[in-house]
Amino acid sequence: MDAQRWHDYCLSDPVPEPEVLTLRQWRHLTEVQRCHHIAALERWLDKLFLLTDDLAEIGQTVTDIVSRNTRTPPGAKKIVVITGPNLCGKSTMMMHLARELHLALIDTADRDPRGRPIVRLGPDSEADYCPIAMITLPARAQIAGVNRQVLGHYGVPIDGRGDLTIATIEAAKRHQTHVLIVDDTHLLYTDWKGGRFVLDHIKVINTALGEQPWGATLILVGANLAGSDLVRDPQIAGRLILREVPTYDLNESSSLEECAKWQRIAAQLEDLVLPYLPAGKPGMLYIQLAGELSLRTQGYIGDLVELIAKATVAASLDGSHRITKKHLDGVELSERAKEAYQAKLAEQRRRGRRTQKGANEDDGAASPSPRAASSG
Repeated sequence: MDAQRWHDYCLSDPVPEPEVLTLRQWRHLTEVQRCHHIAALERWLDKLFLLTDDLAEIGQTVTDIVSRNTRTPPGAKKIVVITGPNLCGKSTMMMHLARELHLALIDTADRDPRGRPIVRLGPDSEADYCPIAMITLPARAQIAGVNRQVLGHYGVPIDGRGDLTIATIEAAKRHQTHVLIVDDTHLLYTDWKGGRFVLDHIKVINTALGEQPWGATLILVGANLAGSDLVRDPQIAGRLILREVPTYDLNESSSLEECAKWQRIAAQLEDLVLPYLPAGKPGMLYIQLAGELSLRTQGYIGDLVELIAKATVAASLDGSHRITKKHLDGVELSERAKEAYQAKLAEQRRRGRRTQKGANEDDGAASPSPRAASSG
């Protein structure tokens, strides 16, 4: 996403919450009104973001490091690494956090006649103020690939001449970037003879950002980075703060604390959708369906939010206005969730058969054989 699109996204109005209706009000809607209301509900649900306690804690850590980096002496700063399994919600969380940081940083900035935040470079020159730069790496990204993504974000033309690394650093300086976020960092191509140079390039960028008067921060986001070449590099590891976005998969060995945490997450989501389900009661999700939600999503927050969003719409369409297992059954899961769900169901069936077999054997051992009963 380039700087213009990123800025426009940050300034875009949030999707308005739909009107809360009672059952009586639902029954008095015309068909057209009903369709419009459900469409508004869908638009709102599609943008739903669940800030769990763990995500809030990670966000606070990031904010604290960004703030601290502005106060420490110029030079290489602390690097933030956000990681976790694929599709666990890392990028979504960072988008929300980066938007908050962007809005806070431009609040007191100078503006041009269009209202865009600017940096005064001199008496007669200015540049767009880009406090947050967020890029996504391509596959097998090397030094040039990283530089091209950063320069593309700022709209700097790349003509093949000159040093791209110098141009990248100068662009970040010119636009006074306070935070550079690199998404899909796991796509850095480090597993080859030139991988050392790729890692060294990350250090160069971090140092260059930290040498700016405002002490900029480098944030790396990617899947399964714990134990990777990146975090095992001695120099990077010495400045690195790593946080993992968790999933909340439950099984037979899960502790009561883990189960309670999952119920709190389900309750948090229930609080968001319950006002729009007038026949629903407290506990509809976090008590009655907590196990089903875990089974179907394996504790992936993104899958959980999508499952409940679609079930909420389904419950509104059929007029029941409360979520039941039937509504969950009607939601098509992601392929990842679907495969894991089927595997869990198969394991449950196997455990059930083993339990039944053991019970039958116990019954057989406890009952005297016909021969023994008739002897004597």
